[in-house]
Amino acid sequence: MNPSTLPAAQGAPLVLVVDNDLGVSTLLQEVLARCGLRTAGVADGVAALRFLEGGSVSLVVCDLDMPEMGGLELLDELERRKVRAPVLIVSGYLDGDLERRLADRPSVVGVFRKPFDVFVFAERAREVLVPVVTPTSTSASA
Repeated sequence: MNPSTLPAAQGAPLVLVVDNDLGVSTLLQEVLARCGLRTAGVADGVAALRFLEGGSVSLVVCDLDMPEMGGLELLDELERRKVRAPVLIVSGYLDGDLERRLADRPSVVGVFRKPFDVFVFAERAREVLVPVVTPTSTSASA
């Protein structure tokens, strides 16, 4: 599968969706694009690493069960290469132990078990990519 890219606002964060299920990948890309994010999609970890050789991304969304190189191997390789992008895991093959081990990895910022609520997923992606701005209080002197 060639990388697919959906347009969004120029300068918006780029999210790489890594999933061999074209329907899931397309859905996630469309949801993220509606949030104003730029997206690209590839089918496995090998393709993700090739994509990342061409530049950086702001967030990686990754399935675990894929051909060529699965999500766990991709996580290991991203850490080995010191890729600093946070990772959201989306998988239908999670048990409690694996979910806990993934949550303990520094780069993993969320784990979603398929099927999941795409609105909750989109909100998590926004939280990761948009820094929380705390209003500062200013007092005018009279």
